[in-house]
Amino acid sequence: MKILIVEDHPLIRSGLKHLLLEATPDATVTQATTFPLGLTMLDKEKFDLLILDIDIPGGENIRMMEIVRQKQPDIMILINSGYDEQVYALPYMQAGADGFLSKQATEDEFYAAYRSLLSKGKYVSHRVQQTLLTSLGSNGIKKTKNPLTTLSQREMAVMQLLTEGKWTKEIASILNVKENTISTYKRRIYDKLEVSDEIELSKKVSLLRNY
Repeated sequence: MKILIVEDHPLIRSGLKHLLLEATPDATVTQATTFPLGLTMLDKEKFDLLILDIDIPGGENIRMMEIVRQKQPDIMILINSGYDEQVYALPYMQAGADGFLSKQATEDEFYAAYRSLLSKGKYVSHRVQQTLLTSLGSNGIKKTKNPLTTLSQREMAVMQLLTEGKWTKEIASILNVKENTISTYKRRIYDKLEVSDEIELSKKVSLLRNY
């Protein structure tokens, strides 16, 4: 079993390696601290499993699934992320990941995910499974839609300027409206996209534009 961990935090890499060797003592575990370095390793060697952090230096958000698959189509991909699994799990699974595991998961959950992937299955937590079930209609057709489609045309304009790093006063001047009007749009955007600040907004918009 040849495993590649792409993760920039030393303690997390160490913990993952320990769990993997506990589960599969004869496994070979290779580590990379950036996405480009991980790609270099994928070019040099064939791996059975990739454990990948979303927020990795040099990463390309959801496009990383396609990039990895182009290099090694049969590799199993387990996303291990500190991001909200209720928001990020489904898009990444649809893009080609085999599993999504929160960094807040227990050791038992890690082993459950690992066993699922080894048996060529998929893995998301019970919490995410319930979310997926409630998003299905009685005929099994998914009813979820990209949250960006819920924004009005003016909200989209404000959102774009926010992700460009513009301040409320600047946006008001650009759109020729009052500052409190922009503040109102900003609250609506945050509510609809379920974010709390500009950093979360930028990350989520980057993800959803590929969803």
